[in-house]
Amino acid sequence: MPHWLIKSFVHRTISSLPRRQFWNGIFQSCLTHSTGCTVRQFEGKVTECAEHLAAFRASQGAVDFTVLDLGTGWHPIIPLGLFLCGAREIWSLDIEPLLRASGLKRTLDYYCDYGRRRELRKLLPAFQAERLAQLDSLRGDALQFSPADLLKRINFHVLVKDAQKTGLPDGCVDFFFSSGVLHHIPRPVLEGIIAEFRRLARPGAIMTHRINLRDQFSSFDSSITPVNFLRYTAAQWRWLDSPLISQSRLRISDYRRIFTEAGFQMLREDNTSAPAEVLDKVALAPEFRHYSPQDLLVVHTFLTSRVSDANARQTLRAGETSNSKG
Repeated sequence: MPHWLIKSFVHRTISSLPRRQFWNGIFQSCLTHSTGCTVRQFEGKVTECAEHLAAFRASQGAVDFTVLDLGTGWHPIIPLGLFLCGAREIWSLDIEPLLRASGLKRTLDYYCDYGRRRELRKLLPAFQAERLAQLDSLRGDALQFSPADLLKRINFHVLVKDAQKTGLPDGCVDFFFSSGVLHHIPRPVLEGIIAEFRRLARPGAIMTHRINLRDQFSSFDSSITPVNFLRYTAAQWRWLDSPLISQSRLRISDYRRIFTEAGFQMLREDNTSAPAEVLDKVALAPEFRHYSPQDLLVVHTFLTSRVSDANARQTLRAGETSNSKG
């Protein structure tokens, strides 16, 4: 049996257990080591943080800004990096409570150690020394308080809830971002999330998203191509996909359409594509036959968009109306 099918079976078994994320965490920690954070992973995420920040500031020069992070995960490296670079308030959302005290402590240790060795400036040139001192002050209590309670001290809010219904006020966010999250979200849910982001967006708000469009099973099973999952119908894929790290199989044109229809203007795409010959090895399922080869071959992207001018005016008017009522 191919390795990817074995992993899919294991994930389906774990997902049927009570406290599935607890058991998934044990599985990942002991066998795949994917919940840890190595030096290389930390440096990669900090470098990505600088990329998100550069895209934001290239389109919206605000130094004092608010942030919504979709997908808190095990180690909040990027949102803490944005705090270091001046974010005055951060909301970090996840549908699962993955952040643990140990993961936060490790993240704080990395940042402070890199700062002490004068290596952080190379990875994150815009960080502010006084804010790094604030992170250092949190380290002593990192294992004594819950991550949510500890991070409130720096105006960083950890929220475990459906991102389609954040409960946050209209027009409160300058900068939305995600890192390796959107490709796990089914289309109807993603449409709801982006619609909610539109409601939360301040005039000129920016979104940046790093999205993995490849078959993630191919990253550890070399017998399949990065577009292997395009051979299966939706009905077949429901039985093959991992319920723990599901893959929506949306293509780059789908993301463009979802963002645009929600009221965001696409500013930039940085795409990576697989070699054209990989499509020769895949008999496409009917639902993928209408896509162009160029569309199907995109396996990674970094997308930057901005709330459209019309939507910005609408949000501003709504805020003025709300303020007048208050």
